[in-house]
Amino acid sequence: MFDVIRSKRYWLALLLVGAIIGIVSFAFIGIRNSVKVKQIPVALVNEDKGTLSNKIESKLRKKFNGKDSKIKWVSPQKDGFNDQKYYGAFIIRSGFSKELQQQNESLKAQIISQKLTTLQKKEELPDSAKSQLLQAKFVTQKPVHPAQIKISINQGMNAQISQLLSQALPKIANALSSRISAQQQSVLSKNKINLSAKSWDLVSTPISVSTHESNKIEKNTVNGTAPMLLVALAWFSALIPSLILWREHTKRSASKFLNATTITSQLITGLVASILSATVGFLFVNVCFNLTIPNPINFIGLMSISIFVFYLIITCVLDWLGFTFYPLLLVVWLLAISVISYAPETLDPLYRKGIYSWVPMRFSMQTLTNTLYFHNGSSTTMSSLLVLLIIGFVAAILMYSSGYLKHYLFTVRPHRKIK
Repeated sequence: MFDVIRSKRYWLALLLVGAIIGIVSFAFIGIRNSVKVKQIPVALVNEDKGTLSNKIESKLRKKFNGKDSKIKWVSPQKDGFNDQKYYGAFIIRSGFSKELQQQNESLKAQIISQKLTTLQKKEELPDSAKSQLLQAKFVTQKPVHPAQIKISINQGMNAQISQLLSQALPKIANALSSRISAQQQSVLSKNKINLSAKSWDLVSTPISVSTHESNKIEKNTVNGTAPMLLVALAWFSALIPSLILWREHTKRSASKFLNATTITSQLITGLVASILSATVGFLFVNVCFNLTIPNPINFIGLMSISIFVFYLIITCVLDWLGFTFYPLLLVVWLLAISVISYAPETLDPLYRKGIYSWVPMRFSMQTLTNTLYFHNGSSTTMSSLLVLLIIGFVAAILMYSSGYLKHYLFTVRPHRKIK
């Protein structure tokens, strides 16, 4: 019994278990406890530029100016939604100041009208005030509308953040409306003015808030988690074929070092397997499980590229380091899947810069997100696709160099030293 405890393998196994527990805890528990919703980019748009709207804009900027503020106001940009510059927009609509001013004028006119009408009934109204009464009644008869604030949510960027903003941004607008309403009601209360139901509705809600969703997450996309799940599908679609094909090519190689012909065969067979896997994956997720895919051709193409790039990365590790380091790829996957589901702004700097910034899975997820939700096109598609292609190209170059360098290090160089 004690022989097992004394053996090095036993302690090595315990060390390995401890390392696995540490990595999994770091990847899943650590990140969840460190995620904070702060500095989420939201465009603050003032279409009105009136006195009142400028004051409100200034107050909003001061209120959400701290480093720990959940919202970070940014300037609107052309195609800012499609290019994913911000998660939402708070828009003060044109005519905002005018509508509030008309509400105040109507309120004053109703106060004057009711007071002068009371004096008129008592036959105490001076002749000089009759024209003022007529003017006040004329003003009260003019149509008055609520000031408009529009909330736009860039839903496709991130399901969790869009859900939070769809609650937080209207709450900010409604708070402004409640503040103005309280001021108007205070004036009415002091003057003991009675209003009609229609007028009272306007006083209760001086600002009308509407919410609009851009780049909508479709119903059958697993509540917005489809891109992350598809990246997982792409990774495992590359993980198994890469191991099988690597073993086949290693067995069939005349030398223990893979030559250019064998590497080329790895690339070709991997490309065919990637296209086939992407096509089969489309048939399953779309036809069998009814996942909404707006453009099947784009989807299959992007999935093929993602799978092939992942295949090149995995095969490159196997060509250089062999099967012993295969578990390292699973560690990379655990680290990647732990961060790509979150908006980068919510991640702790350790996870954002240490993991999110370099894992290739996030670039794959970006392209898939765009093809699912951003139907008007996004510049981030080409930039993410370019990064993926560069990663794949570098992996392919390293695959070709593995055989030559290994041959030199383990065959040519030792013979030179003997001579």
